[in-house]
Amino acid sequence: MELDLNVRPMVLIYLSKSVSIEDIQYVLYGLEEEKIPFSIEQKEFSTATKAAYVAANTSSLNVGIGYVNNEAALHYKNLAPETPYQSIQRVVTCPPLVLKSFGGNAARLVKGVPFKSIDPMEVKL
Repeated sequence: MELDLNVRPMVLIYLSKSVSIEDIQYVLYGLEEEKIPFSIEQKEFSTATKAAYVAANTSSLNVGIGYVNNEAALHYKNLAPETPYQSIQRVVTCPPLVLKSFGGNAARLVKGVPFKSIDPMEVKL
């Protein structure tokens, strides 16, 4: 296998073409806070889990996020396709701190460090 030196390591984020990047802006803030690069592409998938799984298998860091139909999923390459690491329903109405923790957890999966809680009841305002 030949090593491609032009591939930048990054988390891939696949969004449905019908959603807005602004919906997941706080997820991006979480990735940025942990200093993990990411790339966003709009592609059509039926579920966030499928989008995240394909993104994880395409990413050089083996981690992907999918956002489809107001649902976000975080996937890792070695997990079963139907079993994301984490997912969030109703992203548009989700508290910003939960979304930021979700993005941070994608970065922490890359780093191999403990996750932040995404339970809205545990978020301190």
